[in-house]
This record gives sequence, C-alpha cells and structure tokens, in this order.
Amino acid sequence: MHLPHNRDQAAKPAATICSGTMAGTHTSASAVVERLLKDANDLGASDLHFDPCEDGVAVRARLDGALTPIETLPLPLKQSLVGRLKALADLLVYRTDIPQEGRIAADRVSIATELRVATYPTLHGERVAVRFDAPDGAARSLESLGLPNRALSGLLAAIDQPDGMILVTGPSGSGKTTTLYSCLHHLASAESPRALFTIEDPIERRVQGVVQTEVNPAAGLDFPRALRSLLRQDPEVLLVGEIRDRETAAIAVEAALTGHLVASTVHAGTAPLVFARLLEMGIEPFALTTVVRGVLAQRLLRRRCVTCHSGCDRCHETGFLGRSVIAEWLPMSPELRDVVLARGDGESLRTAAEAAGLRSLRDEARLLVREAVTTQEEIDRVLGNA
Repeated sequence: MHLPHNRDQAAKPAATICSGTMAGTHTSASAVVERLLKDANDLGASDLHFDPCEDGVAVRARLDGALTPIETLPLPLKQSLVGRLKALADLLVYRTDIPQEGRIAADRVSIATELRVATYPTLHGERVAVRFDAPDGAARSLESLGLPNRALSGLLAAIDQPDGMILVTGPSGSGKTTTLYSCLHHLASAESPRALFTIEDPIERRVQGVVQTEVNPAAGLDFPRALRSLLRQDPEVLLVGEIRDRETAAIAVEAALTGHLVASTVHAGTAPLVFARLLEMGIEPFALTTVVRGVLAQRLLRRRCVTCHSGCDRCHETGFLGRSVIAEWLPMSPELRDVVLARGDGESLRTAAEAAGLRSLRDEARLLVREAVTTQEEIDRVLGNA
C-alpha cells in the first residue's frame, strides 16, 4: 500500500501549471492566483511557494515532499499577486513589514479545500507559503496508510487502550498529522465512541465527533493552559498537537497517569530518542515507563515512477510518483524500561530497542529498495544519518 500522489484524481503533467495565457502584465493577479491554486491542487501539491526575487516571483510546488519549480512570474505582478493572496486570506494588505497568517475558505477559490496562508517579509518583498489542507471528512483509515504490519498492529492495540500515552515522531512533512487524524477517525467511528478532544496549532482538518481547539498564544491560550482547562471537560482521549516543553509534557503525562489516553508528537530523530528527549525535559523515568504504550517514528519516501523510472510528463520529470510510508514501532519492553529507569543515553536506548526487536526506519526502507519501489538515493535524502 502507498500514499496516493493526488487527493482526488490522476496526476497531470507539470506543463499543466505553465499552460494557458502566460502571466504577463496584461493578466490580472486574480486570474493568475486562481490558475496557480487550482492547478497546484489538481496536481496534489501539499504546498505552493511564492518566492520574491529581483526580477519577479519564483513559484514552486511541493509534490511528493519535494519542491518542484513551476514558473517565474514577471516583476509587475509581484505586489498585486501577494496583495490578492493576502486579501483572500483576510490579512492586512497594507502591512508588508510583519509576518501574517490566515486562511482562505474553499468557497473563495475554485477548489474543494481550505488553504492556509503565511507571509514573511524578505529583502525582495513578501514571501507567501500556501498550504493545501485535506478536505473535510478526508481522514483516512489506519489500515489504508500503508504502515508496516508491526507498526499498524501495535498502534491499533495502543489506541484501543483506555489510558496511557502514544507518541509519534518525525520531521515536518513525514505524515505525523495524517497518522494522528487517522487514529481519531478510528476512535470516533467505534461503536461506543469515547469523549475525544484535541489541542492543535493549527487545526489542520475537521474530524466529525471530535471536539477540536486551536491554541492562541497571543490571547494566553497556549498548550499548557489549554490542556489544563481541557482536563476539566471530562475527556477520555486527548490529542495534543505537539509536546514542545517540559510543562506540556508534564501535564500530558499526568493526564495519562490519571486514566486518560493521550496522543501527541515529539520532535526526535528516531523512536528510541523520544525517550531521551522527554528525559531531557525533566519527566520522571518511572512516569514514562508507566504511561507510554508505544512510540511510532515515520517518514515518507517517494516511489519510483512506474511509467519511466527516470523522468516523464506524468512524474514531472522527477522519476518519482507518489509516496510510501516507512515506520518503526517501539512498544515499552522490559529491556527498554530498565534503560529508561536508569536514564540511559540515546545509544543505550537504541541498543535496548533493538534487543526488543525494533525494525529501524532504514531496515524498512531497504525492503523498498529491494522491491524496486524507491532508490537508495531517496533513502539517503529522507533519512540522512537516522
């Protein structure tokens, strides 16, 4: 199983974005924005970047996790293009000196998904990043994600527990959010659904049957404060978008200790290093060994294009089309528990994990190379030294 390249339809050639009337000075910014957003969405892009440069605006789309150059728009369009995007997102068009964030509702553009817009001032003008959210109700089942059998069975067993903590790790763009939303979808679809709550930054998609909250630090609603307040709402399952600091970690662990099921993300290179990260935050080893049901580390690897393997219109001349997920699932084992209680370092944690039968991300990736699904170069690009 693998992740589809496109949300709704078969991939189009990259030339689609560049076709039609070129964005000359006679073309309105509104028409150019509409065209680029629609074509990028049709291609299945997760993001669209507008990078200002001396002679115009360089447009790039993130396809299958990699940035792909699209076209360079002429200089006269630069200011009006950014202004149009900001207006659609209800941002302050006249403020060009500060970063801003907003959303474009699906009914304001010709695509069936909400867009998140972020601006940032640079030397040559404002840079704009557009994120394509998944359509409402687009949560996928856990079984459809393509997780390795060990990871899938471990995750399913963990989320069906009444309490404890499940942690997911991986860099930005590794599919963590998709996995967590799929967990929510699984729980919300149960015959006897539990009281499900989330604290997110931001809310990336709406899930029916789940109470969702977006943090607002400017108003004093950060992760710790939201989590404390949420515990008074009689929750059974809590999804915390990210554990970033000791205070959030401590409250989340306490919630898991007191009968709640907590799921969250932690930034760490591998599953064993999640424990090292939490120990560094000052979480007591005994608490970790008591509440953590398992840690999932995952990445997304581009799949070789079955049409060409080297570059064609269908894969935008990249040689890749679609992505596959690789993952390592680390449950709490006697070997791992002993090392955590001893406050072991990263190397000791890795050794204990391997003794418990951990299949590493690189081990999972090598299987895909042997099956000609991906390449060694792609593994090195995504995993680095992990």
